[in-house]
Amino acid sequence: MGVPRDFTRQGFTLIEVLVSLSILAVALGAGLRAAAVALDNNAELKERTIARWVGRNQLARLQVQATLPGIGVTTGEVHQGPYDFVWKTVVETTPNPDFRRASVSVQRPNSTHSLYQVEGFVVGRR
Repeated sequence: MGVPRDFTRQGFTLIEVLVSLSILAVALGAGLRAAAVALDNNAELKERTIARWVGRNQLARLQVQATLPGIGVTTGEVHQGPYDFVWKTVVETTPNPDFRRASVSVQRPNSTHSLYQVEGFVVGRR
């Protein structure tokens, strides 16, 4: 015949159900928080990537010019994708008169925090 069964306890107590639901609620809350942080990081990475393109494009413009750029600071605004950026280029002299050092920084409008900064050299054409 088999082992007799004890049918006096066939379900969970109210305390067991409440404890399991509270554990489930904490786990789901942590999972939702992690997903929200991942989405925020994704948006910031997208913005920084586009800012990088803006900075490298500005440096490339300086490097392909027919003449050496003037020494000093220039700024400009650009709309790239869904974002607006402000770039600042600082051109300095070097010991070699045929080279100029250029530094380009890109940031959001009305911000002092740079999203991307690139430095390079511009070579004069003879």
